[in-house]
Amino acid sequence: MTERRDGSHGHEHGGEGDRESEDQAEIDRQWQQIVEGLGPIETSGPALEPPTEERSDLSSYFAETPAWGPRDYTVDDEDEGDFVPPDPPALATGRPAMVLSVVGLIGGPAALLLAALFWPGIPGIVVTVLIAAFVAGAVGLFLSLPRDQDRRDPWNDDGAQV
Repeated sequence: MTERRDGSHGHEHGGEGDRESEDQAEIDRQWQQIVEGLGPIETSGPALEPPTEERSDLSSYFAETPAWGPRDYTVDDEDEGDFVPPDPPALATGRPAMVLSVVGLIGGPAALLLAALFWPGIPGIVVTVLIAAFVAGAVGLFLSLPRDQDRRDPWNDDGAQV
């Protein structure tokens, strides 16, 4: 404890309690001014009666009040028209070189795996052909990647450039 200038003894921060109560009183006074400035609050819609002694349980009170919620929505059974979706495109409408490249890339290792499992005496020429199909498929897909001149097309934009 330290001695204050006024001669009283107390903690260093002993005067803060007085300041806090004064600040709280000022806040309360300002809040009261705000509340008085609001005026009467008007409600829209019909006024509902509070529950009386005849209706002591609140469930009957709320059963009489109109409610609206997501379950009150009803779907119109009216048909908007005879919409027929278009036929999907055929599966084999891709570029033949692209399809062969994918088949070689996936089919080569798959055929090698199946051959290793079910054909133990596989000839070397078959293994060579399957490895060549895999390499050809990988090269074909690599060569089909877009090049810089393909990106200059106005519909194939790279976005904003700084």
